[in-house]
Amino acid sequence: MKLIDLKGIGPKKEELLNKLGIYTVSDLYNYYPTSFEDRTHRMIVSKANPDIKYYFEWEIVSKSYQVRTKNGIITYLYAFEKDSNQKIKILWFNDRFSHQKLSMSNTYKFYTKINKNKEVYEAVNPIFCKKDESIIGNIIAIYSLTSGINQKQISDFIEKALENYDSKEEIFDKELLEKFSQSSKYANLKEVHFPKDRKSLIKAKSELKINDFVRELIYIDFIDKKLQRRQELRLNYNLDNILEKLDFTLTRSQFISLNEILKDASDEIIMNRLLIGDVGSGKTIIALIVMIIFGLNGYQSAMMVPTEVLANQQFEKNLAFIESFGLKAALLTGSVKDKADLKKSIARGDIDIVIGTHALIQDDVSFKDLRFVVNDEQHRFGVGQRQALGAKAESVNYLTMTATPIPRTISLRLAQILDLSIINELPRGRKPIVTKVIAKNREEILFNEISFNLDSGRQVYIVSNNIDADDDNSVEKLYKRYKTRFKNKNIKRLHGNLKATDKEKTLKDFSAGRVDILISTTVIEVGIDVANANTMVIYNANNFGLSSLHQLRGRVGRGPYESYCYLVAQNIKEDAKLNILVNNDNGFEIAKKDFELRGGGKILSSIQHGKNLDQVEYMSMTSEEIEKSFEIFQFLKDNDYKGVNFSYIEKFFTYDRRIILN
Repeated sequence: MKLIDLKGIGPKKEELLNKLGIYTVSDLYNYYPTSFEDRTHRMIVSKANPDIKYYFEWEIVSKSYQVRTKNGIITYLYAFEKDSNQKIKILWFNDRFSHQKLSMSNTYKFYTKINKNKEVYEAVNPIFCKKDESIIGNIIAIYSLTSGINQKQISDFIEKALENYDSKEEIFDKELLEKFSQSSKYANLKEVHFPKDRKSLIKAKSELKINDFVRELIYIDFIDKKLQRRQELRLNYNLDNILEKLDFTLTRSQFISLNEILKDASDEIIMNRLLIGDVGSGKTIIALIVMIIFGLNGYQSAMMVPTEVLANQQFEKNLAFIESFGLKAALLTGSVKDKADLKKSIARGDIDIVIGTHALIQDDVSFKDLRFVVNDEQHRFGVGQRQALGAKAESVNYLTMTATPIPRTISLRLAQILDLSIINELPRGRKPIVTKVIAKNREEILFNEISFNLDSGRQVYIVSNNIDADDDNSVEKLYKRYKTRFKNKNIKRLHGNLKATDKEKTLKDFSAGRVDILISTTVIEVGIDVANANTMVIYNANNFGLSSLHQLRGRVGRGPYESYCYLVAQNIKEDAKLNILVNNDNGFEIAKKDFELRGGGKILSSIQHGKNLDQVEYMSMTSEEIEKSFEIFQFLKDNDYKGVNFSYIEKFFTYDRRIILN
C-alpha cells in the first residue's frame, strides 16, 4: 500500500514524509517516537509548580483581546477553573489564530505551565484540546519532524497506517510469543504510538527492542549463512615490507585487526567483517593496507566515504603511500574532471584502488576485477547505495568500519555469531583533548576562550541539536549570536536542510581554512578531518549520549595544536554525566559508562527502516533486554527456528542481503 493511499496524505505530504525516511505504510508505523510526554498529571492552578507543565481543565469566560507592542501582537482571553474557583489569563504571542478555536462558555483541556503575575494566574501559548480529545490526559508520543509536518499530523498518519498493518511482519507465531510472554508486534506498536499507561508503554518498548534485535540475530545466523558465497582467492604478501614504509608503528590492536582481516580475506568464504575503532584509532590505515595487498595481487579495491571533502582528504593523504608500491589510485566524486576517461581506466583494470563517494555506484562505473570493498562511516549511506557498490562484481569481500564502540561484554557475545575486529587503542603520541563543562549563563567566558584560539589562527566547530527550533541554542540563533560577537570572522552554517552543493562547498571552505567558525548540527560528526580546527563547542550537551559527545569531540585534536572541547549545559550541577567526558578520553570506557547510564544503544542494524535506531534514545537496550534477546535466540537455534516467519525476515532484509551491519 502506498503512502498516498492513506487519507490526508497528498503529494506534498508524501514528499515531506520521504524527507523523514518514510516511503511506505510500513515505514510509517515503524517510525518510532524519539520521546514521550506524560500529560496525565491533572492539577489545579493554586497548587501548580511554575516550572512544570500540567494538565488543567478550564472554562472560557471572556472574548479575546489584542494588544500591539514593539515586539508584536499579544492576544489574550480569560478562563475559569471551577475546582479552585480561580481566574486564568491565557496569552499568545504573535499568534492570531489559536484563540479562535476556543468558544465562550465551553470547557477545554490545557497542557501548560502556570505562573502567577501579581495576583493573576497566567498561561502562555498552551497546548489545548476539546474535553473528548486525547492529546491531553494521556502519555503522548513525540516524533522527529521536518518543516511542514506537525506532531498531530504524524500521529494521525501513523494511526491510519496501523489500520493497514501487514500481519506478515509478525516474525514469531502465537506459541513462541506465549512461551516467552511476549505480545505481538502489532500490539506493541500500537502501545508505543498511543500509550495507555506508563507500565504498558515500558513493556511495549522493551519487547519491540527485543523483537528487532532477535530478528537481526536470526538473519545473521541463519539467512546470511545461506547466502554465503565461496571464492578461490589466495593473497600473497610480505607484511613486514609493507609496514616498514609507514612513518609510525601500528598499535597492538591495529596489528591484530589487520591480521584478522587478511586471514578472513583469504578464506574460502567471502569476507563480511566489521571493524570497530574509537575516533582517531587508525581504522583507515588498516583498510588501506588491505587494499594495497589486494592491489599487489592483481585485484581492484574500492573505498566509499560519505562526503567529497573526506574523499579528497583520504585520497591526497594516502596517494604517495599507495604509489610507493607501484600501484595506481584514483579519486571518483561528483565534481572530479574527466570522469568518462577515469571510468574507462577503472573498467580496463588500469586503476588498482579507487576512493570515492556515492559516485562509485553510478550505473556507468564498472570494474575489471573488484574483490575488496570498504564502507567507511557507512551508516551515512542508504542501504541501496551500499548494496550497489558490492553488486559491481561477483565475489566481493566486505569491510565495514564504524567509530561506535560496542561495550566489551556485548562485543564478546556478538563475536560468537559475526566477524568482528576491534581497535581499542589510540595511536601513540596523540595529545588528549582538554574538555570543559560550561554553564549556559557563562557564555562570555566561552567567547573569550574561542577568541584566543581564533586569534592564534585556529578554527572552531559549534554544534547544536536543533536547526531552527524555539531554542536559544539552535543553529540559526547561534549563527546570529556568533555573527554579532565575532563580526570580523567568517562564519558559516551547516545542516541537513541546505542543498547538497552548499553543504559540500561549506565543508570544503572550512577544510581549506577559509571559514573561521562552522555552526552545525551533528552532520559534522563524521566526514571531516581538519587539522587546524582545535576547538569544539557542543550546546545542549546534556541532550546527547556520551558516545555521541565523544564522537563529536574527536573532530578536533587531529593536528599538532592543543585542542579543546566545551560542553555547554543549562545546569551543570545536575549533569554529572558530562564529567565522565571531562575525566575520560577512552571511547570504550565512555561507551561502557554510556551503557551503564542509558543501556546498550544500537547493537546492530541490518537496514535503515523507519527511524534509524541510533537516533532514537528510548530504543537503547538494557543488559536484561540483551540477555533476554540472546535467550530467545538460543532457544530458536536449538529448535531449528521452529515458529519463525522466515518469509518476512528475508523480505525485510531484501535491500541489504550481505551487508549485515549498519
